Amino acid sequence: MSAKKPYFKDRRSAVISIAVVVFLLVLAVLGIDSNNVRRLGGYQRQASLSRETVETQISDRFRYAATLSSLLEDQRPLQKVVSAFETADTVERQSELYRELEEELAVLQKELYSDPSYNIYGPYYEKMYEIERQLVDSIAEYNLHADYFNKQIRAFPANLVAKRNNLVELPLYAVSSALKSRP
Repeated sequence: MSAKKPYFKDRRSAVISIAVVVFLLVLAVLGIDSNNVRRLGGYQRQASLSRETVETQISDRFRYAATLSSLLEDQRPLQKVVSAFETADTVERQSELYRELEEELAVLQKELYSDPSYNIYGPYYEKMYEIERQLVDSIAEYNLHADYFNKQIRAFPANLVAKRNNLVELPLYAVSSALKSRP
């Protein structure tokens, strides 16, 4: 039988080899952690930029609705929704108010269509529809970025970084039902 060959020639070489391996493992863990922090920060920034675009487009649509409401004599339900949007700061609340605005505009458009002065109000509806078409793409982009970020912070080892940095899942816009109901 063969004689067992020792892994290290002496204790000193064993200690040095183990220290080098531990040092390399610590560097690898720190590198992976740093990469996850940078990566998650990038995903969050992409979603944040997309959200700003969506919020700008939604607020533009609400401004047109506010102008339309000011042209009409008695449109308290529409004005109520428009004024509530000024304090909406969450994605969920903005989505809810957007759906309410859509319902009010649909009812109002049916009423105004028979009005002989509909030509005055028509351009506002056309502009809101144009914004809405742009909004479809913007919301899809934001939801895609937010969903990807949410999946990443649930996966190992990024979930450890997310917990340490108090990263929470990003909410998704839910206005597709309103967007699809327009002509």
